[in-house]
Amino acid sequence: MTKSKSVTVSRFFKEMEKSLKLQWVSGRSGGDREITEGSIQRPGLALAGFFDYFADKRVHIIGMAEYAYLNSLSEQDRYNAISKYLEEYMPCIVFARGLSPDPLFIELSNEIGLPVFISSMVTYHVINGIVIYLERELSPSITVVGNLIEVQGTGVLVRGASGVGKSECALALIRRGSALIADDVVKISHPGGSSLIGCAAMEEMFGFIEIRGLGLINVIQLFGVSAFRQRKEIDLVITLKPWDQVVKVERTGLETENYRLLGFDIPHITLPVAPGRETANLVEIAAQEFRMRALGLHAGKVLNEAIIKRITPH
Repeated sequence: MTKSKSVTVSRFFKEMEKSLKLQWVSGRSGGDREITEGSIQRPGLALAGFFDYFADKRVHIIGMAEYAYLNSLSEQDRYNAISKYLEEYMPCIVFARGLSPDPLFIELSNEIGLPVFISSMVTYHVINGIVIYLERELSPSITVVGNLIEVQGTGVLVRGASGVGKSECALALIRRGSALIADDVVKISHPGGSSLIGCAAMEEMFGFIEIRGLGLINVIQLFGVSAFRQRKEIDLVITLKPWDQVVKVERTGLETENYRLLGFDIPHITLPVAPGRETANLVEIAAQEFRMRALGLHAGKVLNEAIIKRITPH
């Protein structure tokens, strides 16, 4: 099911306090305010009195430019600029570079319950950290059953019914040098553009894979840090299906299928599985073939064109 998300300011502070070196200096009563847009806002124009297109759903960042502008004003003009700015609604304000808010910011933000933070980091890093965090948290997302593996640089989502061998296939691929992103439940989000990003549904499951009869395995401990990725773009979907349940088996690769995720069509292969078939080897070859086709090298088309050329009268 697709989710439309928001992040409360309290949660934002809790999850980003350490990485952004945040201090919550005022407006603690506004912790339930919600951030609903992933971009940030530099309020220079608003502080100058221009409020058209005011971004009331974004985190506002005050850096050296805004700070210097306020300090260049007379005391009365600074009072007017700050008070008018704070009349507008916004989720919270972050002062970068360890800049201390004007006492009026503290006073008014406490009155209206507007959270104000200070970060000791430079403005660029504050913006970058917030955007990456909100992009991850606010993007439309779904969860699907399956395994996500990076196979020779290709993000492969392996689907199939319970017990068909998805995790065993993933483990065999990891032993060959592939990397695990998620086992059993994959969270898929659309951060923007045309890409879909997959990761484990819970951070606690990062690096773990469940193998029936063995239990949970930590692939990082067994195979090293190169055997795990936190997230990966999904390039290819492969559905494992018992051979006797496959109605039509693709023989030439000329007919292609797509699998729809969050409104995007992802190349899809139905792979019959049966005793004696090396599923991991087939998935690896499928990933390699996907990359070859992306480069314009399609074995089925080459042979088809050669046959047509041979049988066509000259």
